[in-house]
Amino acid sequence: MSATNGRLDGKIALITGSANGMGYAMTELFAEERATVIAVDINKHDLAKWDAVENVVPVLADITKLEDIDRMVGEAENRFGRLDILCNVAGINDLCYPLLETSDERWDKVLNLDLKAPFRICRRVLKGMVERESGVILNIGSYAACRGNHGPSYSAAKHGIIGLTLSIAVGYANKGIRCNAINPGGINTNIALHSGGEYHPSGMGMLSDIVGRCPIKLFGEPEDVARTALWLCCEESKHINGAVVPVDGGLSAC
Repeated sequence: MSATNGRLDGKIALITGSANGMGYAMTELFAEERATVIAVDINKHDLAKWDAVENVVPVLADITKLEDIDRMVGEAENRFGRLDILCNVAGINDLCYPLLETSDERWDKVLNLDLKAPFRICRRVLKGMVERESGVILNIGSYAACRGNHGPSYSAAKHGIIGLTLSIAVGYANKGIRCNAINPGGINTNIALHSGGEYHPSGMGMLSDIVGRCPIKLFGEPEDVARTALWLCCEESKHINGAVVPVDGGLSAC
């Protein structure tokens, strides 16, 4: 990726999940477009990639903990005076576990990271955005938000992300705040590794069977999501609010 014309010049952005995958690609591109990026992740080893990188401030945090959310947002606002952009990217999936094999523990783990954490971060960041009457929020949903071919906890969490996005878009439009979402399809990331295990055989078999019959290229790259995120967070999309944009090669059309 290479910088174009500094479309985020002077902006302060906070991106979760910055150490890998889509969050990493977004952090890289936003910094190239001259934003200052607060790069948040729980993985200390991988987060070190951003040490001494210009325009990137790595922050180690567990976004399932309210105190870490308060700390990371508070430190960013105190240091830079504001947050212009929030991108909720960090997440896991439920490894396609069917309902009858979904434990309370698995449900809570997925919902806490994929839905409750973005809700809490949005709530914390919105305080400052409302005061300034300016801001952009981008949430990462999933193709699974609109289909029933994943496990119930992941589908429910991502469906909830869409509801959260639309509610914020309507509720705070009069404060100069935009909120949109991206629904990625299959993206080449290591989400399974970070989700804590192997895919459920029958659940993954069902997913593979369904999407395998779609006449599209299944997997995209994290950069495909990053470029869409850049557009949704810059002034070029200033009239886009409450949108849910599929970045899936056409998978959701099948």
